[in-house]
Amino acid sequence: MIELENINKIYRVGGEDFYALRDVSLTINDGEFVSVCGASGSGKTTLLNVIGCLDTYEGGTYRLDGRDISKESDKGRARIRNSHIGFVLQDFALINSQTVLYNVMLPLMFGKCPFSQVKSKALGALGALGIADQADKKANQLSGGQRQRVAIARAIVNSPSVVLADEPTGQLDSKAGTQTMELLSDLNKKGITVIVVTHDSRVASMAERTISVSDGQIVC
Repeated sequence: MIELENINKIYRVGGEDFYALRDVSLTINDGEFVSVCGASGSGKTTLLNVIGCLDTYEGGTYRLDGRDISKESDKGRARIRNSHIGFVLQDFALINSQTVLYNVMLPLMFGKCPFSQVKSKALGALGALGIADQADKKANQLSGGQRQRVAIARAIVNSPSVVLADEPTGQLDSKAGTQTMELLSDLNKKGITVIVVTHDSRVASMAERTISVSDGQIVC
C-alpha cells in the first residue's frame, strides 16, 4: 500500500519557495490501476518521483508497504527502487548502443539476482512482452512501440509490486499507445499496482481511478 500524508515538495526559485507539492495526502491500495492527470507543471511528475523514491520531500510522511521512506538512507531508497518499483518513462531511457537483452538485464545486475539467472530472467521478461526475438538487436534498431515494450520488460524484470509510468504513450502513435496501455492493464490484472502519469484524457480513462493534480495539490 502507498500512503502519503501531508507531503510537501519545495524548490527554492529566485529566492522564494515554490511548492511543487503542497500538503498532498493520498492512499493507493495494492493492485490498483491509477492515472494521475494534470497540466504541465501541475506537480504530477513530482508526485510520481516521490512515490518512486527518486525525490525527497519536506514534511509529511510517506509509507510504502508500511515502511516509512523518510527514515531510509539514500542507499536504502535505492534498494527499494530496485526491488519494489519498476519505472516506464516517456523517452524509454534505453541505452541505444547496447542490445535489448543488455538493457533488460541491467536492473538484475544492480540487484541481488544470482549471475547465473540474469540472462534467463531477462529473456523471460522479454518473452512476456512478446519481443524475445528482438533480444540481440540494438535498442536504436527498434520501432517506438518495440522500444516501449523493452522499457516495460525492464520495469518488470525484478518482479516489482509497483510500476510507475510517466507519460508512457507520449512518443507513440495512437495504435502503439493503446497497446502500451493494454500491456500495463495486463500487468495490473496480475496483481501489480500501476500508476500512470498522463495529460491525455483518453489514456487516463483506461485506468480504474483518476487523480487530478493542479498547482501541486490533489483536486479530485
